[in-house]
Amino acid sequence: MKRFLIISTIIFILIANFIDDIATNRMAGMDDTYFTKTKGEDIYIAKDNKWEKFNIVGVNLDPAKPGVFQSENTVKEEEYLRWIQYIYDMGANCIKVSNLMSQHFYNALEKFNKDKENPIYLVQGIYFDETYLKDGYDPQGNKLKEVFKTNIKLIIDSVHGNPYNFDKPDIVQFYNTDISKYIIGYTLGIEFAKHDLIYTEIMNEKKSYSGKFLYTDDKASSFESYMAQMGDYLAGYELEMYKKQSLISFVGSSSYHIVSSRENPKEDSILLKDKEVDDLKNYLNPENIKAKKKLKTGVFATYNIYPSYSEVKEYQNNMDYYFKKIKEYHKIPVVIGEFGIPSARVAGDFNMENSSKGYINEKEQGQALAEVYKSIKRSNCAGSFIFEFQDSWHNSSWNTKESKILDRSAYWSDVQTYSQNFGLMAFDPGKKESISYPDNAISEWKEEDILNKNNNISISMKNDEKYLYLMLKFSNNLDLNKQDLYIDLDTTPKSGSSKSSQLNLEFDRPSDFIVNINDRDNSKILVHEYYNRFNFYENEKNNQIRPDLIKHTPDMDEFSPIFIETRPKMYVESLGGFADKLVYETGKLVYGNANPKDKDFNSVSDFYIGENYIELRIPWGLLNFMDPSTKQIQNDFYEEFKTKPLMINNINVGVTVKEGNKTDRLHSTAYDLDSWIMPTYHERLKESYYIIKNELINNQRGK
Repeated sequence: MKRFLIISTIIFILIANFIDDIATNRMAGMDDTYFTKTKGEDIYIAKDNKWEKFNIVGVNLDPAKPGVFQSENTVKEEEYLRWIQYIYDMGANCIKVSNLMSQHFYNALEKFNKDKENPIYLVQGIYFDETYLKDGYDPQGNKLKEVFKTNIKLIIDSVHGNPYNFDKPDIVQFYNTDISKYIIGYTLGIEFAKHDLIYTEIMNEKKSYSGKFLYTDDKASSFESYMAQMGDYLAGYELEMYKKQSLISFVGSSSYHIVSSRENPKEDSILLKDKEVDDLKNYLNPENIKAKKKLKTGVFATYNIYPSYSEVKEYQNNMDYYFKKIKEYHKIPVVIGEFGIPSARVAGDFNMENSSKGYINEKEQGQALAEVYKSIKRSNCAGSFIFEFQDSWHNSSWNTKESKILDRSAYWSDVQTYSQNFGLMAFDPGKKESISYPDNAISEWKEEDILNKNNNISISMKNDEKYLYLMLKFSNNLDLNKQDLYIDLDTTPKSGSSKSSQLNLEFDRPSDFIVNINDRDNSKILVHEYYNRFNFYENEKNNQIRPDLIKHTPDMDEFSPIFIETRPKMYVESLGGFADKLVYETGKLVYGNANPKDKDFNSVSDFYIGENYIELRIPWGLLNFMDPSTKQIQNDFYEEFKTKPLMINNINVGVTVKEGNKTDRLHSTAYDLDSWIMPTYHERLKESYYIIKNELINNQRGK
């Protein structure tokens, strides 16, 4: 009898596996409501009358270009067509968008995919409007629930080509192109902030949810049950209106919470001081939102991960371990919805190997992205999306947002702001090329560019949406072992010094900045201490408490290095304590060839030294400009203890060359700044694009 039971069990298992294999490999032709589904920890797509495992290789795309903000949706259909082609050529098979795009994008996607055997698919984001949260609304409250449902309905209608979608008064476009056949699934919500999740847990009773398509059990937080309810609404509305089902994903909170809860099970909750609540979670765990049989597609988890130094430090500086632990936690597919590294002169906290190095150039960006991609692949996640395809001039970073006019940020490019530079495609100033590149040629400089000259030296100047350019030409060859070169710039009429005792220099006008070129490795820009924004904010609180102790004067004789904070003081779990904030001397100049057409191109180069010339480009942010398009700089910090704009018309520029006891001086001359209403720009695929393209194509060939 025992033997019979064993044999029967084996036969039953074999039959069950056989039936499961048939179901896995059979196309959804008997039920054309869906063409994607999950099975275990993988995503499958119906193709050629069978189910094939589908690994997402994707890129995030936003409606961003210079001169406009994302909400304006002014990217044209032909632009989207070109960008989709670039993404496809790179080896990607999927695009992810964070919210409803303009009809131009969906029209372009339809045109691009027409008659393609292997189309490029779409993961459509459905955004949760954070602006309400800043006003103190409960995410689960009736008002936000209705706002969220309205956005779900709006997006479902739009991607299915419903031309009568006028539920939102700001929607005036006709979404009459049905691209639902390319939609793999929807990501519902955003990566919610810890304090918002704690607040909503306090405001709402914890209870499970059971809907038609999704449910939660008693392990779920009240917010996870709420998100299940919203996902249930999405699935129900799409099926009822359009007879279609798609994958549904929820954006999990920072992966630290998941990894931490695996290794320290007792620490997966935040305790109130009085222990009134013992399960108050400050993270969203997609694993707690489960699919019922009526949802034939399934649920997957999405995580947005930016491998900065401080985040990876939590995981033993091991990217493989980092993604492996996330993957191991889940029983549903895991997709890395965003991973990005900026190519910027100030790259924030993303220099993992050398946190004291301020910049990441395009080549380093590409190499780092490729390494992260390979780590994700090794973890067997169901796919990933690079953040992002193109740079976003309108973005601001935590360490620069107070120093600029935010509603003018889309009109100029700030290489000091790392969040503008995550793209694989750059928008460079100029219709076809930039007006100048520090490199091994000076043919772009004309006679009319000369600002001042004598028998030995001439200085030429230009400016555009990204830099102030200078070119110094000498009658004899340069020898910086014997010569010291100084350029003095007078920007603000509110302060400045007519001399620098520390450098033994005298100027025609009170100067605010000194550019010191002495060799390839130690050249830098110094700022007048009274106009030193970094030091002002370092001492702001003390100065406000005791203004009588302020020693700074508008004409003080002191110039200082220019620093920027790249990492705030923060608690690091693996260290068991706080890591000090990190600052970087951003005024230190990077030597190299800045021409993208040259083989030794370095995207972050500031200056180049030729036989008898020096080319230099200075980022606007380094000179305390708040908006160069309207010629506005930062005003006197000490007048009102805040950063306010001041309009100027020109910069006075002088040059001093010292060789032993000899001094050659070009007197300070006014350079009239050019302003602009709309920026000119051209697209340029970065070095990182080609590195990633090579990685993706080689990976596909290796399959």
